[in-house]
Amino acid sequence: MKKMKKILVLATVLFGLNTITNAQVSVTEDNNIKNFRFGLKGDLSIDWLSPDNDKKFESNGVGIGYDWGLQLEFRLNKTLSFVSGLSLKNSSGSLNYFSASSADSTFYILDKDEEFVPFDTAAANVATNTVYFLQSRKYSINYVNIPLMLKMKTNEIGYLTYFGQFGANIGIKTKARVSDESKLVNGNVVNKEKLDLTDGVQPIRFGITIGGGAEYNFSGSTSMFFGLQYNHYFTNTLTSEKNEKYLRKFDSTEGTFDNVGAKAMPGSVSLTVGILF
Repeated sequence: MKKMKKILVLATVLFGLNTITNAQVSVTEDNNIKNFRFGLKGDLSIDWLSPDNDKKFESNGVGIGYDWGLQLEFRLNKTLSFVSGLSLKNSSGSLNYFSASSADSTFYILDKDEEFVPFDTAAANVATNTVYFLQSRKYSINYVNIPLMLKMKTNEIGYLTYFGQFGANIGIKTKARVSDESKLVNGNVVNKEKLDLTDGVQPIRFGITIGGGAEYNFSGSTSMFFGLQYNHYFTNTLTSEKNEKYLRKFDSTEGTFDNVGAKAMPGSVSLTVGILF
């Protein structure tokens, strides 16, 4: 009887070890990618601004932007992950005010420290301030960027895994600077560099991102990745008409200075390179 019990105990232990071994193999096979990954990334982008009213200003070509920061990935299943992170993004774009189809002129005022002054008749007549006739303006805007995306991956093919991703892109403005080509009242052309226009740009921008790329596996879960994304934004870059303090259009018909209220929607195409652990 005792011998029988020993056989049963031994059989039970062997069965348990076999179950644990099989479970470990299964876990290893099914989870060859960690459920949580993190890494660093950098982007280089081609940016632009698209006005919705060419009578007030028009696009003046593209600019080069960049982005760098932390990427986080949370695995939902074998082929689907949730991607987020935190990065510092610089976006650029240029607008042409002089060549717009409207004959009206756009003006702004700077004080002696080259800071923007809220536009009114009194400010324009003060001896220490200068009125400028705006020709073109290049924007350089810094954001804290937060992506919220879904990433769909293929199985590993050789050392490469291909992916597609889409989702939301949220930017929180930290600083905005502009470089202007302007004219003085006497007709002389002047260039103003890196003027602070932080409160002349919307504080939040929201858009969608769609793109794809590939990962190259080095060892274990460590991979280098690269991708190409299209970013489309739904929010106006510029301050809304009711909050515009600095720019004024001169209405030659009415003889009045009116708020500049046209929208300029941002967009970009970006190339991303990074590493995940």
